[in-house]
Amino acid sequence: MLACRLSLDPAYPTPIAAPSGIGVSGAGEFARGIGQKGGNHMSVMASPSGQQIDIAASVRAAYQFASDNARLAVNLALVPFAIVVGAEFLAWLIGGGGWFGMSLALLIQAGGFAVFGTVFIVRWHRFVLLGETATQSLFPPGWGTFFLTTIKVGLAVLVGAFVLGMIAAVPPHFVTGFISIVGFIAIAIASARVSLVFPAAAIERPITLREGWDVMAGNYWRLFACILGGYLPFGIVHYIVDKIGSDVPSILWIVFQAVALAVSFAGIAIVASLLSEVYRGFYPPEPQAAERRAS
Repeated sequence: MLACRLSLDPAYPTPIAAPSGIGVSGAGEFARGIGQKGGNHMSVMASPSGQQIDIAASVRAAYQFASDNARLAVNLALVPFAIVVGAEFLAWLIGGGGWFGMSLALLIQAGGFAVFGTVFIVRWHRFVLLGETATQSLFPPGWGTFFLTTIKVGLAVLVGAFVLGMIAAVPPHFVTGFISIVGFIAIAIASARVSLVFPAAAIERPITLREGWDVMAGNYWRLFACILGGYLPFGIVHYIVDKIGSDVPSILWIVFQAVALAVSFAGIAIVASLLSEVYRGFYPPEPQAAERRAS
């Protein structure tokens, strides 16, 4: 039996040809997600012969880990969250409330989240993979690489979405609409397939999009299912909060936006926990590094 353990060593991990990863299952059920209460460690057992991500065990382990370290998650997210909410509220005030103020606030929220939301994501990845519980500055090491990686993946998704939108606008719509739906699903699965580039970038051990694509061969749909299972409950809650907020007076709308943003941060912590542990399973610490830590 192999275990994916917390790596505190800066040495670059070496990929393995037949990964045993997080929640990997083979002939029998042996994947167990274990959250250490009050600790900074999530361990998932895997079989040397298994090469498949165990969806249920992986999602369960991510939820347990985030729950056990919820206080630290709040501490790491507090400043980025406050900056985004503050900027959004200021934009709403400058816009004079009403629809223009709401639109300006949403625009600022999107931009603010792209910058400061990723700060929290990088902090959380580094906590899970490196054990870092604090940073010396607002922007942690690895944020620049992570941000550029996010831009590359995001631009690819936007271009694909634009093309599919153009296709859907062409008649006959029942055909082009179906093609667009299939295309959007394919984009979502493809994005999930390369998602290991994010924890790798966060800890300054970047991998290429091609490598991220190749390493998930045979597991990409399982990783997509893990991400969907990890974030879907928060996405539903976010949608409900957003719908309620759209029917309240403008002054309360900004409050509901803050609540919805907090829900998004919580969901991101789950997904980041999951991706970090999948990354650790496919890129384990070098044996020499483990020996040095033990000594």
